[in-house]
Parts: sequence; C-alpha cells; structure tokens
Amino acid sequence: MNIGIDLGGTKLLLVADEAGKRVVERVPTGPGFDGPALEAAIDRFIRARDTPPAAVGVAVPGLVGPGPVVEACDVLPALVGWRPPESLVGRWRFAMINDAAAALAEEYHDAAPGTTGAVVMAGTGIGAALIVRGRPFGGASGWAGELGSIPIATADGVRTLDQIASGRALTTRLGLDGGAVLTRAEGGDEAVRQAVAEAGRALGLGLATLLHVMNPERVAIGGGLTDLPGYLESALASAQRHTLPELWRVSVVQRVREAELVAALGAARFAEGELDPPDD
Repeated sequence: MNIGIDLGGTKLLLVADEAGKRVVERVPTGPGFDGPALEAAIDRFIRARDTPPAAVGVAVPGLVGPGPVVEACDVLPALVGWRPPESLVGRWRFAMINDAAAALAEEYHDAAPGTTGAVVMAGTGIGAALIVRGRPFGGASGWAGELGSIPIATADGVRTLDQIASGRALTTRLGLDGGAVLTRAEGGDEAVRQAVAEAGRALGLGLATLLHVMNPERVAIGGGLTDLPGYLESALASAQRHTLPELWRVSVVQRVREAELVAALGAARFAEGELDPPDD
C-alpha cells in the first residue's frame, strides 16, 4: 500500500489504495497550518490503515529543497522551513516534492517516450511542472515552473499571475471564502461570475506564455479553480486568442485526468521510486 498526500492552501488530501479500495480523507488547512499539524494528520491517517504503507509521498504547494525541506510556500507560510521527521522518512520510502511536479508524475506516467508537455495547477496559487523530451525538467535549482510568479502588465501596474488569477486573488477580491465563491458562481451571481471569468482570462495569458516558450504537445490543467463555472473556459479562450495559431494547433490543452487526486497520486508514485527526479 502506498499513500499520497496533497497539501493545499485550504485542504489536505490524503489518499491510500488499500486492499483494492481507494481511501480518501480531507483535512482543512489554512495560513496557520504548520509542520506539527501536518505530521499529526499523516500519523492519524496511517494508523487508521489495516497495513503499514510501503511508501509515503507528500506534495507541497511551494519550493522544496534538498533534505527535503520546504524552502518557500506563499499559501502556507507556517510550513516554511519544515523538514519531515524521522518518523516519516525513516520507516518507509518517502518523498516530498512540489505539488505541480507531483501532478506531472501522475499525468505523464504513461506518456509516450520523448513527450514534451506541462501540468498547470490553478488553486490557492498557480504553479506548473514541465516534461521535456520524456524527462521531467526542473531547471538549475529544480524549481522551474513557477508560473504564478511571472509578471503581467495591468492598468494597476505590474502584478504577478498569482495576484490576478489564483484562488487567493479571487477570494481577496470578492471578500468570500472559496466555498462561497463556488456556491455563488454556480448560483449565477453575476459579479462573482465576472470575477471568475477575469481570473480565468489572466490564467490564459500564463498558458499562452507557456505555449510560446515550450511548444508542448499537451498541457494538462488541474486545481480547484477548474471547478468554478467559467474559469477554465475563459482561460482556454484567452490562451487561444493570445497564442500563435501554429503553436496552438499542435498542443492539446485539457483538464488533468485524475481531477483533485492528481497531485496525491503523483506523490505516491514518486515515493515508490517509479519515476526519476526532474533534470537540472
């Protein structure tokens, strides 16, 4: 049995395939969620299983450095500096990686050799991970894919994609929590739907940038924002409008196949040693 864990800005998702059955548990998080809280949630989940895990993988919405250690995490600042304790790393195979990199591991595990593509995760923050000619690409420090940090010129000055297209940007703009944004969008609230569409259009600019720089065969998009009515549709329309037709035609841009579980499942794959780490 392998366990995959996806840590997000609003929830912690724990997934295990136990005796042929998939077990999923959700735990609320938030800006104050820290290392001890994460350790306690993982310990409870493992203790509730019938058998101990062979491998445990943790996906983090931030930069993961050697050790491993959480080097940076804007959406969960209390987690910065956290290192998994011996109780996690010393008892079974263990891995901690960026959440977009984990999603990439799941989405492209069965890709054809030589594939070039990307995963974009749109949730509390915006992130991406890249695969180039069949190999995950991490860049000089393993941190390639910080799509949410790209600068975009707006009427209010230069802002990052995170500041205009992320879940945190939406909740801040509307003064609502994520659940309320979803409820009102589904209910037809015009102001909320307009804000969601504008955020989606901004993400589309990020997608267009990615398409122009990478010329990928496929881009898979995941994250909680894709559940908001109009967000993904606006993003795809914006991306197509701002991408050279020749590059748009050769790339398939679509949702990730495993929906909200993609990063957790990818973290488990990574922990069991099925996939290589990103190239520098």
